[in-house]
Amino acid sequence: MRITNECQDCLLSRVRFEAELVTGDQRLIDEAIEAARQLLTDLFDDDVPAPVIASAVHRCCYRIVGSDDPYRSLKYNDTLTARDVQTKVMPLINDFHSAVIAATIGNAIDYGVAGHSVAEDFVGYFRDEFETGLYHDDTAGIESLARRVVYFTDNTGEILFDRILIEELKNLGAYVTVAVKESPMLNDATLKEARDAGIEEVADHLTTTGGGAELGVNLDLIPPDLAEALKSATLVISKGLANYESLSHYTGLPPVACLMMVKCDPIARDLDVPKGVKIAKLLR
Repeated sequence: MRITNECQDCLLSRVRFEAELVTGDQRLIDEAIEAARQLLTDLFDDDVPAPVIASAVHRCCYRIVGSDDPYRSLKYNDTLTARDVQTKVMPLINDFHSAVIAATIGNAIDYGVAGHSVAEDFVGYFRDEFETGLYHDDTAGIESLARRVVYFTDNTGEILFDRILIEELKNLGAYVTVAVKESPMLNDATLKEARDAGIEEVADHLTTTGGGAELGVNLDLIPPDLAEALKSATLVISKGLANYESLSHYTGLPPVACLMMVKCDPIARDLDVPKGVKIAKLLR
């Protein structure tokens, strides 16, 4: 997906948000926003996937405010919340289909989209969303392809619900490679959060998407083990918005199952679904 004017406004709002997480110095916050605005203008290019541009803008902000992980405290709290929710909703999750729904609800733990907030009562929110179900449901087709799976995770907290789905994939007999971010970017899960969530206990292989602090998936930067896994994969599972924005840019991939809560208008238009719904959409 290409960056739009709406994406630019959203991105600058996230720069302000993360700068304010780190500092109360208004001068420094303004400096970060202005530098991000200028960089966004310089980098704007219809031929470059939105996450590549957004990554550079976020890294610029991180440098100015002096933090390599502005979301650290939020990630810690989200993990505690997700663990609590998980224990209370596990009776609802008893098969592959319900695990897919749970994983898409987990995708709501996201600070990267203007206008989207994480529900304070996430247990109640989870139960309501679980009852609503998926707006677009390709679960049967996804399940039929689950032999060698590359699973691109998204957010911290959410990854605890990914673990449940990975366990269901293993129950189907799938070989599962899980790829997390190499370095902190927004509240995305890194190896630390993946290990804390016990992903190594359920997946066959845990790796990173490479490239350091990078949103989505840049196939030019991925490590050799992930490249090999993609070559033999029968299915890619793509969690969240940025992974979709990245992977939709490439051709020649295995079928991609997009599991997400659709949180912004540009993504909703691109997928031809309403904003705010949960989808498990298979792209062949």
